[in-house]
Amino acid sequence: MPSYFHNSLLIVLSLLFIITGCSNNASQMSSDADSVSEDESATTLTGTWQVESIDMGGIIDSSMMTVELVTKNRISGFTGCNQFSGILNLQANELAEGEFATSKLVTTRRACVSAMSAQEQRFVKALEAASRYEIKEGTWLVIYDNDGKQRLKLIRMSVQDTAKNEKMDAATTGTHQFNCATAGKIVVRFLGPDTIKLSENGNIHILQHARSASGARYIGMNTEFWNKGNSAVLSLQNQSYSCSK
Repeated sequence: MPSYFHNSLLIVLSLLFIITGCSNNASQMSSDADSVSEDESATTLTGTWQVESIDMGGIIDSSMMTVELVTKNRISGFTGCNQFSGILNLQANELAEGEFATSKLVTTRRACVSAMSAQEQRFVKALEAASRYEIKEGTWLVIYDNDGKQRLKLIRMSVQDTAKNEKMDAATTGTHQFNCATAGKIVVRFLGPDTIKLSENGNIHILQHARSASGARYIGMNTEFWNKGNSAVLSLQNQSYSCSK
């Protein structure tokens, strides 16, 4: 075989080896990236969590206690009786655990039956004592105090979970989007029989059903939402906005 054919063959084989190696490396990198993405998705705290136990004890059926985590420095939710909000000091790491401390927790002042009020107090005290969290199986959020005692156990609420609990009148069933004048677009979804999650401009508000002469009225921390059919009124910080679908 002439030498130039031999040299050409070696060059072609070398190129094929390089191309194959690059392809395998790219595939491996893609697989690793997918794995990281899945891990991050499984361990993130962002979203809505439903309380399953307080101090390793049960809770009142259908009390629908929730914790809403949107940013690293704010916490809000529903105590089963009132809305609450406060400051959150969150330091997460790649092991799905880290610091979890709250401060300046405040609640609305709605009067509830004694059993619900007592449970609310237990819940708030557990949050105030929180110092560390751990995510287990990508589903459970477990919160401990400084002594390592489990204070709260919560389960992640998916879109499917919240959809199961949706309840609205015939004019407002399901998830709805409204245009509210200068306040922009808002999205309303039920978290429980009498609790809605209202999203506006990147902010999350948990509102509780209240009595109304007509339509459906929900109130929360400095927030109120009234709806009847395709019309609604949103009140934020004492400012009202007319809304429509």
